[in-house]
Parts: sequence; structure tokens; C-alpha cells
Amino acid sequence: MKKLVALLTALTLLIGLTPIVAMAEEVPTFTIAIVRHTLDKGEDIGTKYAAQKAFEKTGVKIEWLELESGTETERANVMLASGDLPDAFLGVLSEDMLVKNLDSFVSLSDLIDENAPNIKAQYDQYPKLWEMLTMTDGSIYSLAVGDYSNPDNQANGIQFINKAWLDKLGLAIPTTTEELYNVLVAVRDGDPNGNGLADELPLIFCENNWAAHFTNFMGSWGFVDYYKIENGQFIFTPTLPEFRSCLEFYHKLASEGLLDVEGFTQTNQQYYAKLKENIGVSYCGWTPASNFDPEIAAEYVAMAPVQASDYPEIKPVVSGENERFTGNRFGFAITTSCKDPAKLLQWFDAQNADTATKMEWKYGEAGLLWEMDENGQAWALYPDTVTTDFTRENMKYTYGLVNRNPCLIMPNELEQNDPVKAPEAVVRLGFVNTVKDSFAAEVLPIRSVPEDKTSERALVYADLKAYLDSFVADCVVNGVDDAKWQTHLSNVDGYGAAQWTQWYQDFLDGKF
Repeated sequence: MKKLVALLTALTLLIGLTPIVAMAEEVPTFTIAIVRHTLDKGEDIGTKYAAQKAFEKTGVKIEWLELESGTETERANVMLASGDLPDAFLGVLSEDMLVKNLDSFVSLSDLIDENAPNIKAQYDQYPKLWEMLTMTDGSIYSLAVGDYSNPDNQANGIQFINKAWLDKLGLAIPTTTEELYNVLVAVRDGDPNGNGLADELPLIFCENNWAAHFTNFMGSWGFVDYYKIENGQFIFTPTLPEFRSCLEFYHKLASEGLLDVEGFTQTNQQYYAKLKENIGVSYCGWTPASNFDPEIAAEYVAMAPVQASDYPEIKPVVSGENERFTGNRFGFAITTSCKDPAKLLQWFDAQNADTATKMEWKYGEAGLLWEMDENGQAWALYPDTVTTDFTRENMKYTYGLVNRNPCLIMPNELEQNDPVKAPEAVVRLGFVNTVKDSFAAEVLPIRSVPEDKTSERALVYADLKAYLDSFVADCVVNGVDDAKWQTHLSNVDGYGAAQWTQWYQDFLDGKF
């Protein structure tokens, strides 16, 4: 009898323990490679509020493979080459890396309907997302993350002008290139910074600064790059007569000390230092608040592109796009090393279930950097606990993942700024609104292309762009005459201008 009782007791204990053992073994675990931002002063990513909440909500454990910022491309390429892959990449891949390694990633096309209802519902509201994410073989291998469309990012570099200086000199904001020339002359000769020195360099730019490229100053002639699109036609601009006119205008400025030609070679640091010297009336950038003390920054206003006086029929343009997609369409991709892609996709979909979850991933727990009102609208908060050693930017990356999070924040979910509580936060949007009517009417669509076509484009454009950049700088500094222009028209053919133009025309026409 004692033996029977002992046997029954053992069986009871075994049966009782079996579910516990099974539960421990059945916890789904996935490895996701992600970049750790340099401003993140927290512990590992798994300790962030949203990461912990995601585990509680889904029961899925994520082991974060953190890649040091600046090394992610090299590290990811090594993984892809060796086949030693994480289960997924988050905010790491470029288009080139994905296109060249499609066989290392899982096609999500047949998994989305059953495993990602939140993603499907959101993408269906913006159908062009499906087109943007579809590779040339007809499959989807990555999902988008970040802000779908941030109004602040709809414009690139904006030209600013010091309105206080203009007022001091009795001048209005220029509306034509002729008026701009007269304003720059008055600034050069009028000592508007009041230091008694003839040290003004009226117009300042920097080729090494993404928001201050010289091409931003070309908008008066209808282009801000080496191409423009009109009626579906891809037009190579550097051979147009108005391109030459643009170069001649800026050479005139350069020859009269009205344009800082050091902008072709100076570093970012030199550019920022020059701005802080308060010697320029106009420049291109993101926002003056990033370049000056608040008192000086308040003197600057955004300037719509001036009309080319010699081409009054051409509509001036600014670099930007209405409703521009600003997310990362290669943000989340599951690799073939993943043993349960459907389960991992379900985890990703759960992070896109509602605005609050997305904001927790972006900025951390509610109450510090953001809050939700009674209408479900997220609002940015600006805590007074920031220090020089722990700024709000530090907070954003320490408590959240900002735009490298497993979410796509749709336009109606984007956090808003209170103009009364944080007036400096809405200034950039005001600048964008000033110039947005000057965005080009036609832009290049976002669409994937075959690997061989990607390589073909890169091969042609590398040498062509280097030549064009050099030619523009030379003409602005040294001038351009008929002989130089004719030589240029011959040179561009040798650098593949025709092939580059045809590549994009075929792209626009959907030939690949």
C-alpha cells in the first residue's frame, strides 16, 4: 500500500510540474539587431519601458543585439555575408542591403493578412505604402517604421534672412534675384552687425552640410538639383541655359564679395562657427534656433525663393515635398534564420496596435516627454529637469527609441506641440509653411528597383556628380564664358549624363 501511495504521489507531482516545464520551454524568444544611439544613456534596450511592457503583453521575449552607432552597416554586411543572422533587423538595413540579399529574408506577403491586422489596416489607409514596400519580385520583405510623414521634414534646407538687419537698412525682403543682389550689396556696405568692421559675408552656404548645399540657392531658376521633372519627363538641368544663368549670377555675387565661396570646401564646424560670428544676412539651414542664441535666432525669417529676374516665366522652387514619406521602409525585416516568422510578425504587429503603445516606444512612459489628451491626441512635453549633461535629446533616446522603434506612426498619431508651452518647438513648422507652396509639383516616386538597376545608377552617377559639383564650384568662383560652357556640354556626355537621364526616365515610365 505504501508503495502505491508513493507512486501516486510521484505521478501527481510529475503531472503538476509538467505544465510549468512546458511553459518555460514554450516562451518564444527572438533576437533583433538594432542600433544603439550615441545619445542613449540608459542600460540595455530591454530595460526600456516599452520593451518590458511588450513582453508582458505578448509573452514574447526579445533579445536585443545592440550595434554601436556607426558600425551598423559593416556589422550587418558581415552577418549577411556569413549567414550568421539575427531573427530580424530593426532600423539597420538600407535598400541596397535588402535588395542584394533578398534570399536572406522572409517574404511577408502571405503572412500579413493573418498575423498583422493592425499593419494591414494602417497600410490600407495609405495604399502607396504597399507599392513602396513591394520588391521587384512582387513580394514584401520589410515593414516601415518611424514617422510616416512629419510636417517638419517636408522641406529640406530653407533659406533664412535676417529681418532685423533689413529693417535697420530700410530694406524689404527680396522677391527677385535683382532685389537680392541689391540687399546683399547694402549689407556688405552698411555694417548692419554694428561692429564698425567691413566683415559681412552676406550669403553663406556649406556643401558639407546636408541642409546648406549650394543647390538650395538654385531654386530661383526652377530646380534645386541636377534634374527636374515636368509633365512626367526627367530633365537634366546642367545643360539648360537657365543653369548657366544661375552660375553667372552667383559668380557675380562671388566676385563682389557677396557670396562666401569658402562654402564649397569648409567643414560643418567652420560653417557653424562662421554663422555664430554674425556676419551673414542669409543662409540655408534647418532652423536658426539650431545656429544662434535665441535673441539672434529671433531676427531670422524664412524666405520664399526669389524669382529669377532674367527668367520671369520660370516658377521658383524649394527642395521639399508635400505629405512626404519620412519613415524607413526597410525598418523591420525578418531573416530566414527565424524559426517562427509568423509569431515574430505578430509581436511586431502588437506594437502597432494603438497610438499610446507607439509613443511609449518612441519616447518612453507617458508623463515625461509626452502625454495623451482626452481626445486621444499625443502632445509633446518639455520637462524642466533637463541639464546640459542630460538634455531632452538624451531623454528621448534613453527612455525610447525615437524613429528606430518597431512602429509606424501615422499622420493622425504624430505628437503635437503646444505653441504656448513650447513656442520654439513650432518655429520650424512655421518656416516650412512659409515655403511649402514653392515645392516642385512633380517628384520621383518611391519604388524598389532590381539590384542590377541599382548598381547601374550608382555607377553612372558617382563620376557624373563629382564632375558637376566641381564644374559648379569652378564657374561660381572663376566665372563661365562661351568656350567653357561649350566644353561643359561636351563633357557631360562623357560622364554619362544621357545614361543617367534615361535611367530615371525609364524608372518614371515603369519600365523596371
